[in-house]
Amino acid sequence: MLVEQGEITKIRIERQTDAVRAGAVVDAKFVTQWVAGRSGIVELANGQECLLQPVPKGLTEGAGVRVEIIREALIEKAGQAKRAKARPAGSDAEITSGFTLLDSISASGQPVHKVQPHDSDVFAELGWHEAAEQAESGRLAFEGGSLIISLTPGMTVIDVDGPLPPFELAKRAAKQIALAITKFDLSGSIGVDFPTLEAKADRAGVAAIFDQYTAENCERTAMNGFGFMQIVTRSTRPSVVAVVQTNKVMNAALNLLRQAERNRGAGQLTIEAHPAIAAKLNHRQNWLDELTKRTGRAIEVKANGDISINGGQISTR
Repeated sequence: MLVEQGEITKIRIERQTDAVRAGAVVDAKFVTQWVAGRSGIVELANGQECLLQPVPKGLTEGAGVRVEIIREALIEKAGQAKRAKARPAGSDAEITSGFTLLDSISASGQPVHKVQPHDSDVFAELGWHEAAEQAESGRLAFEGGSLIISLTPGMTVIDVDGPLPPFELAKRAAKQIALAITKFDLSGSIGVDFPTLEAKADRAGVAAIFDQYTAENCERTAMNGFGFMQIVTRSTRPSVVAVVQTNKVMNAALNLLRQAERNRGAGQLTIEAHPAIAAKLNHRQNWLDELTKRTGRAIEVKANGDISINGGQISTR
């Protein structure tokens, strides 16, 4: 969470996974050629498949090739997965696993405060939960209107809604969209559905406000007569919205673990949750073992069908 002048300007989420990171240089096996010399599929040591573009001249199926990951795998809301993208790295390129999120933050030059479970809950105090809820619901309210962020297989779509006159609504939304792109790491192709504005000068004025507040290196189209504008930024990893919207059971389970870790009571910790959440936790014994290690307390997980997916209770005895 990046906080500037008391306001959250960025949140990022990295979860432990076997998937390869952007920037990693790894050895792979070329398994399938799609378009000769242009694209194909490679398989990494962990079994993950990546799209390779371009294909080095003379590379045959079954041969080894060293590649650099330029975009991590993306999981879409419909459950479909987009393979990670890779490019040839050259046999003399040094093998590396790529930067973790903490590596990137540490290299930014920003002062870093790592919050421990026994510290005060700085994340909650500064608005983390509200920002995470915005990402998960896709709804961001602002004075006079709201944004609805939706994932589709082709692009991230942002719809602008509100009771204000169209030009005023569009101007306010343009600023919020620019800030949201940075805040939630939105990337790739982003389509924005503004209110319809008939005057070309009004459309240009709204686009200028977006340009004024955007902090990302992006390209955009002009807004057309129907209020649509397309924004394109480089995509290297899933956005925060994609991370939290594509696996809500995972979100809820990890939120409960965090609550349990910060519990100040004594004795056995009992986590009571929706059956799907309880099943997820009981299936990940390593998570419960880590919680026991961090708290020094026994852990029990109970399923309760009367609790919602996003609910849950932590108790002690």
